[in-house]
Amino acid sequence: MTDAIPRLHLKRGHVKPIWAGHPWVYAQAIGRRDGDPQGGQLVEVVDSEGKHLGRGFFSPESAIPVRLLSRDPDEVLDESVFVRRIQGAVDLRRRVLDLPRADTTGFRLVHAEGDELPGLIVDRYDTTLTVQLLTLGMHQRRDAIFDALAAVDGIESVVEIASRDAQRLEHFTTTSETVRGPQTEFLDFKERGLHWRLPLALAQKTGFYFDQRENRARVAELAPGRRVLDLCCYLGAFALAAARGGASEIVAVDRSDALLEQAVLQARLNELEANLTFRSADIRRDLAPWADAGERYDLVILDPPKLSPSGKHRKRALDTYRNLNAAALRLVEPGGLLVTCSCSGAISSDDLLRAVAGAGQRAGRRLRLLELHHQGADHPTPPAFGEGRYLDCALFLVD
Repeated sequence: MTDAIPRLHLKRGHVKPIWAGHPWVYAQAIGRRDGDPQGGQLVEVVDSEGKHLGRGFFSPESAIPVRLLSRDPDEVLDESVFVRRIQGAVDLRRRVLDLPRADTTGFRLVHAEGDELPGLIVDRYDTTLTVQLLTLGMHQRRDAIFDALAAVDGIESVVEIASRDAQRLEHFTTTSETVRGPQTEFLDFKERGLHWRLPLALAQKTGFYFDQRENRARVAELAPGRRVLDLCCYLGAFALAAARGGASEIVAVDRSDALLEQAVLQARLNELEANLTFRSADIRRDLAPWADAGERYDLVILDPPKLSPSGKHRKRALDTYRNLNAAALRLVEPGGLLVTCSCSGAISSDDLLRAVAGAGQRAGRRLRLLELHHQGADHPTPPAFGEGRYLDCALFLVD
């Protein structure tokens, strides 16, 4: 059946990563084309000798023209593939991860390449799913995808959240809207027993950062009796974890007043506001004066937004990580702890650790790495796909 679709022949020297399991075909790897593939069309990828490597949807304007959907030349890749793969993702989370469960009804349901659906991200919020379609091929098959998601057991509403970056890179247009089921204005769910009720209008990406769930649980374990500073707190998830863990005092910082207002409501919803203070500030500007004024904390959490969307931003991002961590380290009590994170796929674990080491030198603090964590298990990745392991969360002892 593969003879009926266009073929992309890879250049010599560009096959090994694909053969080893990497799911992305970069533009510079493509040599000859057989046929005239159109945007979103299914294409076959072969090596320089014509041997089958896989099939995927074609994105002619992208730096990644093909993200492999299947390596089996005999697999049927009509609309039924979405039903099979989505059900497989549901089964994995239920059977292996025990999701959903009574205390956790919010989690990542479909994680693109990790669930063999590249270009598709789905988060579950109890009875609501939020969806991002990140490639032209997925966008063109949106109705089949939405139908398959609406059929998942327990789901009432499916909401598409438009990605501006995907639309710009893949050249399609879409809007954020409820696409199946009744309209919803809030995302209601539980995470490790904490109740969250988020306005859909404030959703970032697919709504909430479920990838940090296990890292928030670790912060709760570290929190008892400690004074905690949560930088770039978003909706206060780390702060609430520390509060429930028994921190003596928590200060949560963000520069968005709208997010801080919602964070206050989430703390109130969970009756955790007693030892929790929210502060509006720009951490690039305000941390140094706080340190100069003598502020110190036993546990500082630094979780900035993505600083390196692609490799071309890598150097500037590393400089920013170094500066932010140096400023944060000055606020840590000697013998205290720093939890610092990077969610930039272009920044490797080693990159982050070197940046923090440089920050320690700059701040005059001696660091020891205690733990290094990544995104949760509901964000699986192929083993050969380093770009998919985008989240690092490092725990340091600060002397």
